[in-house]
Amino acid sequence: MAFGYSFEKLVLYAWSLGIGTTWIGGTMKREGFEKAAGVGAGEMMPCVSPLGYPAKKRSFKESLMRKGVGADNRMPAEKLFFDETLDRPLVSPAKDLINDLIEMVRWAPSAVNKQPWRVVVQDRKYHFYEKKDKGYVNEATGDLQKIDVGIALCHFVMGIEERNNTAVVTVSDPGITIPGDMEYIATVSMGE
Repeated sequence: MAFGYSFEKLVLYAWSLGIGTTWIGGTMKREGFEKAAGVGAGEMMPCVSPLGYPAKKRSFKESLMRKGVGADNRMPAEKLFFDETLDRPLVSPAKDLINDLIEMVRWAPSAVNKQPWRVVVQDRKYHFYEKKDKGYVNEATGDLQKIDVGIALCHFVMGIEERNNTAVVTVSDPGITIPGDMEYIATVSMGE
């Protein structure tokens, strides 16, 4: 999760400079990258990103690939954000800040666009969970979906901070009942 959070900060900073990036995890030739980076025993390089200047127009192949993985589609907010419990979707909150944060999290990148994060809102606290799918954990990369949750968490926290609010991230499971395919990750509290 920390890797996803930190690496996404780097990716977003590069974009702020006009430098294009993309996350590459499952399809990279890991051994070559790890050798070049001097990755030692017990270490791993789960993802990389090329840096460069984006083409003015997408190639036909890129357009097909993006369509194939649904890169321009996102789940609706009510499948990702919940009010107090996971059986109650969060109805459009009144505050514009929260609506903006929800959109920032919805549009965060994730491996094959799975959006494995779920957020339960309780008393100005935002509890982040990982909804696990089979096939995203292996010895070479670890849990790629935890990286995705870190990316979403980064978007949420940076969105709060961009609006001159403070965000405090803690790990203290609130004890919300969750299904067996989910795991508590972290909680974000928002100050003014």
